[in-house]
Amino acid sequence: MATTDLAMDTRRIHDLLLRTLRFGPKSFWELMRAGKAQTHQILEALQELMKHELVACEEDRFVLTEAGRRQVEALGLDRVDEQRCESCSGRGIVLRPPFDRVLRDFQEIVAMRPKATPDFDQGYVTPETTVLRLALMAERGDLAGRDLLLLGDDDLTSVAAALSGLPRRIGVLDVDERIIQFIRDVAKDRGWDHLQVESYNVQEGLPTHFRGQFDVFFTDPVETVKGLLLFLSRCTEGLRGPGSSGYFGLSYLEASWRKWRKIQQGILDMGFAITDMLGAFQDYQLENIVALGYPVARMAPVPVKEPDVPFYMSTVFRLELAEKPNPLFTGPVKLGRDLYYDDEACVTLPE
Repeated sequence: MATTDLAMDTRRIHDLLLRTLRFGPKSFWELMRAGKAQTHQILEALQELMKHELVACEEDRFVLTEAGRRQVEALGLDRVDEQRCESCSGRGIVLRPPFDRVLRDFQEIVAMRPKATPDFDQGYVTPETTVLRLALMAERGDLAGRDLLLLGDDDLTSVAAALSGLPRRIGVLDVDERIIQFIRDVAKDRGWDHLQVESYNVQEGLPTHFRGQFDVFFTDPVETVKGLLLFLSRCTEGLRGPGSSGYFGLSYLEASWRKWRKIQQGILDMGFAITDMLGAFQDYQLENIVALGYPVARMAPVPVKEPDVPFYMSTVFRLELAEKPNPLFTGPVKLGRDLYYDDEACVTLPE
């Protein structure tokens, strides 16, 4: 990225942080949510604002200084109110029947789910986010009567999908035996014989009986370039062909625009068109970020408490196969540490 591009991006992040603080004191995690950029960039912008005494920290909240307020006025940021829709938080999707009922039933089930573990880079989305995914898929015509593939399902999207009664078949592949057994137990208890779950490591070849069998996939993959494209390749192998669709999430915090571009190029090379990108669609309820020493907490300019808001968000992409599927990876692939971790990982625990 050229120096001028970096300068423009830095100025945009400064403006976003200042505009957010214009509405009152904010926690570190609220600013991470507001910055809409990679973690290191937000941290650098916040440190620079503090260095120039435009922002200060009072107890555990960041506030505008008098100089900061003058800067907000000079930039015209005081004339810009919050633009996101209050009803849908800017997603464009709200939970109407049957998904309002699905959420009520789903919340009871997820309360019994095993705790997330950093061993598989797990971080559960909120129950509402899980159901909103399905509402989005249904609105786009990708759920009712469809065969749905889920690669990685610690968020239990398969369970919520089965509760809706809409998919014809649900296939789940996951590496965590706790999650696999939990889904199996729920399916058995509910009599869902159309929900199939199997143990699977994404570094192995896709099982033969899963290839070319599904109309749509959903995956919330790791955010290294090779790791994410490996997940999407496995999902691509599972689709029937042109006209099939897929959904996945990608964050700002652990993925720079350079990484986004590489991923998007890989998506196009696999035969997909990118039909939709819904920003800040997925909220994650991450726990023990400070206690476990995640980099994002260790790099904060001041000591911080555990998150008080879902600071980690991701954009949902909808893809549709426009031509013959062309997965970038087939057969066994050994990435090791590179599957989960790269230099941009800040909400991932290094080995």
